[in-house]
Amino acid sequence: MTDRPMERIRLLPDSVKKKIAAGEVVEGPFSVIKELVENAIDAGASHVDVQVLEGGLRKITVRDDGRGMHRDDVPLAVMEHATSKIEDIHDIERISSYGFRGEALSSISSVSRLTILSRRADEATGARLAGADGAVEVSDYAGPAGTTVIVENLFYNVPARKKFLKTVRTETRFIREIFVKLAIPHPEIAFSLDVDDDRQVTLNRAGSVEERLGQIYGGSIMDDLYRVELQDLKVSMRGFLSKPHYLRSNRAMQMLYVNNRPVEYRYLGFLLSRAYEAVAPRGKYPAGIIFIDIDARLVDVNIHPAKKEVKLFDGHYIDRLILALGEKAVSREHAVRDAVFSPGTSDKQRPPTPPGGAYSINNANPSPPPGDLGGRLMFGENFGRMSSWERGGFSPSTYVKDAADLYHDIEESRKTRIIGVAFGTYIILEKEGHLYFIDFHAAHERILYDALLAKGDAPESQRLAFPRIMELSVEDHALVMENIEIFSENGFDIEDFSDNSIKISSVPEIARDADAADLVTDFLESVRGEYRASDVRERIAATVACHGAKRAGDRLTERDMETLVAELFGKERQLVCPHGRPFVYRMEKGDIERMFKRQ
Repeated sequence: MTDRPMERIRLLPDSVKKKIAAGEVVEGPFSVIKELVENAIDAGASHVDVQVLEGGLRKITVRDDGRGMHRDDVPLAVMEHATSKIEDIHDIERISSYGFRGEALSSISSVSRLTILSRRADEATGARLAGADGAVEVSDYAGPAGTTVIVENLFYNVPARKKFLKTVRTETRFIREIFVKLAIPHPEIAFSLDVDDDRQVTLNRAGSVEERLGQIYGGSIMDDLYRVELQDLKVSMRGFLSKPHYLRSNRAMQMLYVNNRPVEYRYLGFLLSRAYEAVAPRGKYPAGIIFIDIDARLVDVNIHPAKKEVKLFDGHYIDRLILALGEKAVSREHAVRDAVFSPGTSDKQRPPTPPGGAYSINNANPSPPPGDLGGRLMFGENFGRMSSWERGGFSPSTYVKDAADLYHDIEESRKTRIIGVAFGTYIILEKEGHLYFIDFHAAHERILYDALLAKGDAPESQRLAFPRIMELSVEDHALVMENIEIFSENGFDIEDFSDNSIKISSVPEIARDADAADLVTDFLESVRGEYRASDVRERIAATVACHGAKRAGDRLTERDMETLVAELFGKERQLVCPHGRPFVYRMEKGDIERMFKRQ
C-alpha cells in the first residue's frame, strides 16, 4: 500500500452523504419495489400495481389506491427522516407499520429520477413532484386518489453501484421474489406485476392466506402443505409446512414473517431441516411459510437499514417454537397419495423397482416372465423380443450416427464379451483383461444427451393425444415463458394458457413415454436459483435425456447391450451422466486374482 500524507478531516458534501445512505437502503431495483409496495400497504391500498422496464433499471412504477398524501406533505416525502408513521423515540419500541424511518423515498430520489403523483380523496387537487440531482419541482395533480411513484434511470449517478448489479433476467427474478413475499400475507389486497409491458402476475383479492398461496403456487398447493398452529403466552405462530411427499430441491419456499413483515432469519432452514430430518433425504428441503404474531414491543425492527432483519426478545425461545411447529407437522398421520404410484410420477417420487421387475411410465412394459429372479444375470431372449432402446425412442442410426458407422462399431465391440445384466441395472462385460460394470440408464442418458446437443436440427416431436394443462407457481410460469423459444427448439410445443398455466401439446420424440408435466417440472427444478441463459438448452437436453433413457428394470436384448457398448467405446465421450454421476467402473483382472489368492 502506498504511503500518502495524512489528509485533513472534513465534512462530506450532502450529495455524497445521501448517496452513501442510499446504498444502505437501495441495494437494487428489487429493494426499490420493496420500499414502495410497503408504503402502499401502509397507506391502506386495496390495489397495488407494479410495472418494471429492463429489470427496473430503466423504469419502475408503483401505483396504489391508498389514502394518498396531503398536498402540502408531498415535498416533505423526499426529505431525510420525514415520516408520518412515528412521532417520537418511544414509537420505535412499538412499530406496527412497514416503514418508519423516513429514509426510503429520500434514498431513492438521490440515486434516480423520481416522480410522485399523489392525491387524497378529500382533496380536489393533489401534487406532482419531479426530482433529480437534489432539485425538486412541485405542481398540481388532479388524477385519481392514491399515490403513483415513478423511478427512472436507477443508479444513473452512481456507476460504481450499477456495475455490480446482475443481469436483467436475474434482477427481474429478484423483483418477482420480493413481490410474491409481500403479497402472501396480504390476501385482502389485489396485486399485479408487469414486466416490459407484459403482465406476468395477477393476484386478485383473496379471502385467506391459503387462497393467496393457491394463486401463487397453484390451486393444489394446499394438498401438499399442512396448516399448523402453536399458541404461547407471548407468541402466536402458524405455518404452512410440507407434507412428507412435498420436498423441494432448494429453500426458496422457506419464508418467515414477523407481524406480517418478511424477514431474513439465518436459522430458519436449519430448524426446518432438523424437524424433517427423518423424512427429507439429502439435498431435499421442506417448504415452510411461517407467520409469527408477537407484541410489537418484543421486536426490534431497527437493526438493519433495509429492515430485512429483526431482533426478537428471546431468539432461543423462538427457535424452539419454530422447531416444534415443524415437528408437529411431521408427526401427523400421513396418507400416501395415489399419485405417488400412478403413471407419470417423476423419478424422484417413483417407488423402487422390485428386484428383477420392470417399470415404465405408461406401464406398457410387461412384468418379467415367471422364473426371472431378482439379482439373476439375464441373457438373450429373456430380455424380451422388442428392443427397449427402440421402445424408448432411441434409434442410433437416427440420433447418433449412420448405419455403416454403427455396424463397424458393433463389430469392434464383439472383441468384448458381454456377460449379462445384474440386478436389472448394470451391464457386466469383459474387455481387454478388465471387467466393466455399466449403469445402463446413466449411460443411455449420456448418449441421448450428447446426441441432442450435437444435432443441428430440432429433435422430432411427438404430439400428445390430449394437450396437458399445467398449473405453475408465479416464478415457474415466468421461467417457462422466458425460455419458450428454447423449449420449441428442443421439440416441445408449449404455449401460455392463463395467468399461471401453460398448455403442453408436444414433447420430444425420444421422451414420448414420459409425463409431459414431469419433463417441465424437472427442468424447473434444475434451473431454480442462479443460472446463465446459455445453460438452458443444456438443462432441457439433460431433462429430456433422463426421461428418454431406459431405466433400471427394463429388459434389454443382446443387440441392445451390443449397441450401447459400441456407443460407449466407439468414440470419446464423458463417462458421467449429464448430472455428473459416473456410470462405468472397471475392475482389473489382477485385483480379482488377488482376491481369490491366485497371485
